Amino acid sequence: MKAFLWRMGGAAALGMLGLTLVFWQLEHASLYAFAGLGRPSPAVYALLFAGLLLVNVAVFYALNRWGRFLHEHPETRQLPPWFLVSLIVVAGAVLVTGIAVHAGYLRSLDPLPMTISQGFVAFEVSFAGLVLVPLVLLAVRWSAGYRNR
Repeated sequence: MKAFLWRMGGAAALGMLGLTLVFWQLEHASLYAFAGLGRPSPAVYALLFAGLLLVNVAVFYALNRWGRFLHEHPETRQLPPWFLVSLIVVAGAVLVTGIAVHAGYLRSLDPLPMTISQGFVAFEVSFAGLVLVPLVLLAVRWSAGYRNR
């Protein structure tokens, strides 16, 4: 059990690192767009792709490991689906609202600061994680035959 928890924690950390890269580079690109500077360098897009790659690897690894764990331990209790869906909806709504408010705030500034807000990136990563983790749990629960491999 201890090794399983370390692996799932590693997948969560890898996913959070990937989300951080994604949101950091999206913030970078949006600041360039709001300032009218055109497109950022190709390195921004390369890091954005690397972040998406890390998120995908972490999610698929977590799906695989959690499915295997439930297959080996069918008596494992899980959170109710209504709770997971409500967590996804609330966290997703807060994330979308926060992004919209932040974009409106940036557009209202006359001298647009070109520094990336680390706190806002942390907010985005936290709430995106609160959306992704329940999605993984629901995906394994609702996948066809995860207990009957």
